[in-house]
Amino acid sequence: MNPGLLGLITALCWGTGDFFARYMSRALGPAHVITFLYAISALVLTPLAMVGNVHLLWEPTTLALSVLSGILSAIGATLLYKSLAQGPLGIVVPVTASYPLPIVLIVTLMGELSITIPLIAAIGITIGGVWVVARIGYKNEYSEVHSIGTLNSSVFYAGSAALVFAVGFLIMEAAVSRAGEVEVIWFSRIIAVIVLIAAIGISSGINIRGIKMKMWLLLITMGIVDSIGFIALFSAHGTGDTAIASVTSAAYGVVTVGLARLILKEPIKALQWVGFAMVFSGAAWLTLISA
Repeated sequence: MNPGLLGLITALCWGTGDFFARYMSRALGPAHVITFLYAISALVLTPLAMVGNVHLLWEPTTLALSVLSGILSAIGATLLYKSLAQGPLGIVVPVTASYPLPIVLIVTLMGELSITIPLIAAIGITIGGVWVVARIGYKNEYSEVHSIGTLNSSVFYAGSAALVFAVGFLIMEAAVSRAGEVEVIWFSRIIAVIVLIAAIGISSGINIRGIKMKMWLLLITMGIVDSIGFIALFSAHGTGDTAIASVTSAAYGVVTVGLARLILKEPIKALQWVGFAMVFSGAAWLTLISA
């Protein structure tokens, strides 16, 4: 299958998942939602992982990297869902979608990527897009349907999620170079679930009695859709052009923001769409440069 199409399938899955994560996070809490979502995803990925080279995960360095990746994944996803539950999606999604920016900055500081004019341009476009979105978004008036927290706290959670995801991505990439992508992501999801269950148990305790059947169905659907997104991205490796799939998958934020505008009637001004285009194109460019 065409790698660009595989990337778009990933974008549709992740963008839709993030939109519905808003409802579930408000109802159950971000940590609970991530726990159920990752558990379902791990179950779906288990058959794929079992036919791979799972034994490579037990090499000490690979194991340490995979465990750390799982811990950071739990933290980053919780921060992301916290921002989705609180803030206007038109502001927090572009901020989180800029996660390739800290990845490139970290890799550049490590001396693994040279500073070039295209790199500087991509960084400038991404930062400029985030600034435009935030600047215009702060002037909008939001109801409780669109925002239940302060804009500053929502942006803080989204920005923190982007930074944690960036570090986690680099660590996961190091683990993947020693084992396989499916195996590492599968194992890191299991670690993330363990970490989240421990954190929830310590803070408030796990309560599943209040979860209605409709919520269970939505959680299961979200877990399956999330897994389909990953499988589509994995499949791009067989086409020989993963970079294209990664770039097109960066459009997931457009899906989330589009649903927020169509369904939630979230106020989004024309200039914000320009900012969205800058963020997502800049993030895609950075992904391509660092691939």
